[in-house]
Amino acid sequence: MANNVPGVRPAAPIAANDGFRQAMLKTALETIPQLNEENYSIWKDKMTALLKLRGVLTALNNTGTPLGDSDNAELTMLLLSKMDSVTHQNVVTADNSESAQEIWSSIKERFASSQSSNRARMFNDFLYVKFQEDAVETFVTDIKVAIKKLVDVGIELPKDILAYLVLFKFPASLQNLKRQIMHSDKDLTVDFVCNHLTQYNNEARAELKETSGKPTEAVLFSSKGKSKSTGNEHANGSNQSNTSKRCKAGYHNPKQDKNHSADNCWHLHPEIAPEWWRDSQAEWKASKEKGKTNYFMSLLTLWIESGDPKSRIILDSGASAHIFNDAKFFERIETGDFDVIKTGKQNATMPIKGKGTVRLTWGKSSITLDNCLFVPDIVINLISAGELDAKGCSLHSTNSKFTVSRNGRVALKGTIQNGLYSVNNPTLVGAFKTRLSANVATAEDTLQEMHEKYGHASVQRIEPLLDDSISRNERDSFQCKSCVLAKITKQSFKSESKIVDKPFERLHLDLIGPIKPESSLKHRFILTVVDNHSGYLAGFPLVHKDDTTDVLITLLENEKAKRGYFPSMICSDGGGEFIGNSESYSGCQSPGERP
Repeated sequence: MANNVPGVRPAAPIAANDGFRQAMLKTALETIPQLNEENYSIWKDKMTALLKLRGVLTALNNTGTPLGDSDNAELTMLLLSKMDSVTHQNVVTADNSESAQEIWSSIKERFASSQSSNRARMFNDFLYVKFQEDAVETFVTDIKVAIKKLVDVGIELPKDILAYLVLFKFPASLQNLKRQIMHSDKDLTVDFVCNHLTQYNNEARAELKETSGKPTEAVLFSSKGKSKSTGNEHANGSNQSNTSKRCKAGYHNPKQDKNHSADNCWHLHPEIAPEWWRDSQAEWKASKEKGKTNYFMSLLTLWIESGDPKSRIILDSGASAHIFNDAKFFERIETGDFDVIKTGKQNATMPIKGKGTVRLTWGKSSITLDNCLFVPDIVINLISAGELDAKGCSLHSTNSKFTVSRNGRVALKGTIQNGLYSVNNPTLVGAFKTRLSANVATAEDTLQEMHEKYGHASVQRIEPLLDDSISRNERDSFQCKSCVLAKITKQSFKSESKIVDKPFERLHLDLIGPIKPESSLKHRFILTVVDNHSGYLAGFPLVHKDDTTDVLITLLENEKAKRGYFPSMICSDGGGEFIGNSESYSGCQSPGERP
């Protein structure tokens, strides 16, 4: 700045740290982003810090004292290089392109102007920040950036008002957290709200990760000797928990955080935790139990279906051995007191009463399962997916159905319901081809009962399932009255219908509903009225079905006052809401009568 005395900066003495200073300036310059419409706050903070470091910020803001040529050229190049093309076109003009002070003022005027339009734009940006439950960190960042923009344009709202505005954005699922924050005895600020929200989100994500990482155990096979080592298993579980980085229910990890002591651990002392945290823990445990409930409810649904419940077969990835509850499944069996199996319930075991080979037959296809366990107390039969995989079998599933094959040949098939792989019921089991009672006819089932049991299926379709006691003559002569009546076709409508000559001469009525959910005004039905002449369709919302008469009479009276006549014919489908009040419409036949 040799050409301008008031703007001259004293020359910095040469020191040993000049190299470090230059490196710091270079790094700071590289981290400053290109100025655009979205990042002014970050850009301003970094650019201001750099200008302070260079010692030119005061001179740049003091437009009354011009800069020297060298400083002006240097700062002009800096500002122009740190804005994108759109910002350059909106900020730089022919009048200010050669003045760093004017470019700086133009940037502040555009992005931090205190004019009402700019203040309104920044306030709207803050108001329309949307909360997304799957992006809580982004929401917190957007809120803080929006508040900083408000401060840049001179809008400084009270801290509690800003906090209330942020809480207003919480969804209904976070109402418990919202109430806890609002009833806190601490000063309500945006930072206080955001900190609680971040902590709540971290807890929810950690619990979700922990839940998704645990497989569902159905049945585990163990020997009696192994079952006695429950104490060692518990010890191993404790050691495994100690290696976790998070505290868990009833356990505190001192290595998680040096500032997080056992006295302040909510998992050890839930009574000191805020109510929203306890509520979230309760909801998480309920959802966890719900998953188990759904699994076992699916088992129960299969168990109580028609037929013998103990004949159901499930393909289970959690079973370490094939398990069957009836000796009739076995082709060869060695009975005796063997080991026990452990179920998913703690300390619950069932005795193994035998081991052997199971044979299952579907039509002309038959498979043999080796090393199967005979457990009479188990309520459902299990085929181990792990054992099948060890034998070289592969599983393929699509469209809620699955097949297990080996060497290109299908071994068994089944359906998938609620995550359960249910094997199709075999037609024959065991060495003597004992017929299963599940979904297969017994001597007590008549042909009519079997026909109705399978949804009125044809005799040809259910013939493989029929008992041998049903003769061929009975099968050929069988007729179902319900099926015969259902196949009777209705007579065609032979009357002719012509379009009338004037509007409102003939009306067609119908009622829609009940509609769920109901409207905000409790409407659950819609009365539709179609004019035969014009095809005009009108709909009238109804709270109750019985309101049809009142609405229709009001419509007829209003149109009578406009047109001077009632319709000569009203057509409906004969529903009770129309037939039951037919006397009310008798006057509609004549223009001179009131309905």
